[in-house]
Amino acid sequence: MEIKIRDLDVRAVKVLDEEAKKQKVSRNILLKRMVEDMVRFDGIKLAEKELDVTVSRVADGLEITFKRLDHLEKRTLKLYLLLCDALGFDPKEADHILDQTFGIDDKAGE
Repeated sequence: MEIKIRDLDVRAVKVLDEEAKKQKVSRNILLKRMVEDMVRFDGIKLAEKELDVTVSRVADGLEITFKRLDHLEKRTLKLYLLLCDALGFDPKEADHILDQTFGIDDKAGE
């Protein structure tokens, strides 16, 4: 595709010509590279912004999940202690019975 630029300042053209000469390319190739690099850079910035939004959403989801699991753990412990009390068991005694009966090892989950 061909693009033309009109009414460009003479000083800007001189700077472009000097840079093109340094890179040993034509002014057209230099401008083409500059435009393509700018578009790629903008695309990368957009992708980074989208990634940041996604990571933020995942972090929010993990935070909510952690809070729910923490709440569930506390509620489960309360139910366990209530059940031990209702059955007349000492919680340590109940742990021992569970370990012996079902082979449950609390330390494996910690």
